[in-house]
Amino acid sequence: MLCANHHKQFSDFYDAVRDESVLDKRTTIMVGLASAMAIGCEPLIEHYLGVARENDISKVEIGAVQGIVMAVSAGKVNALMRRAENSTKE
Repeated sequence: MLCANHHKQFSDFYDAVRDESVLDKRTTIMVGLASAMAIGCEPLIEHYLGVARENDISKVEIGAVQGIVMAVSAGKVNALMRRAENSTKE
């Protein structure tokens, strides 16, 4: 459990990076959803799906986010396999 000081610092950081001064609100939500998917955090995926629906992000847009995360994940697996194959070559 974070102490009060660390919790405040984390909360301040979290709020600062989501302040929408650089990315618009919809983009921020979709990046959050993609990030939650990429790290496999089911509670955050559920949270961001709810936030996405509240902000009229369509199922098609959510599907596009999912597709991008799936493609990036597949690319990671391919890169790992290439590295492993190269390291085992004699």
